[in-house]
Amino acid sequence: MPRRDSTSQPPVGGRVSLRRSLGDGAGDLLGFVLATDAERLVVRDRRGVVHEIAWSDVLARRAVGVARGRDPLRTPRAELDRLAVVAGVAGRAFVARLCDLLDGRDPAPPPEWTAPPPCAAHLAGEWVTAGPCPDLLGLAWWASHHDARSIQVRTSDAGVVATLRQLGFHERS
Repeated sequence: MPRRDSTSQPPVGGRVSLRRSLGDGAGDLLGFVLATDAERLVVRDRRGVVHEIAWSDVLARRAVGVARGRDPLRTPRAELDRLAVVAGVAGRAFVARLCDLLDGRDPAPPPEWTAPPPCAAHLAGEWVTAGPCPDLLGLAWWASHHDARSIQVRTSDAGVVATLRQLGFHERS
């Protein structure tokens, strides 16, 4: 059984995989940690359902990264263009997997994913699409908590393009 002291508690905002005791056996749960204390763990799954689990019911757990999703470089350009039109953004197309941007970084604090996104963005299935955003990592965390897997940013601004490349975005022509 996992230790229940503060050093073993997963970080709020992090993603975990749990095996927990249920009345009729055991079950698995994957989601983002909303809260944790000495008695319980609160996790939101990908459907938005919030689960409050007593530590005594946790049989095993491990931290997991942001969901990987499909390769954004293989997404047809026509689909990226359609998403950009719906989002109301234009410019050169830059894409990235959210896991590539976020894994290894400390999770964003709750306001990053409970509030509206830090800039105008359109969420559609696995994709979040936006124009230039002053807080791209905040947008990526927000999108990951809303079950997105990839991000598209449209811009022609040279300074923003340099930032996107530095973060690991790839241009789609």
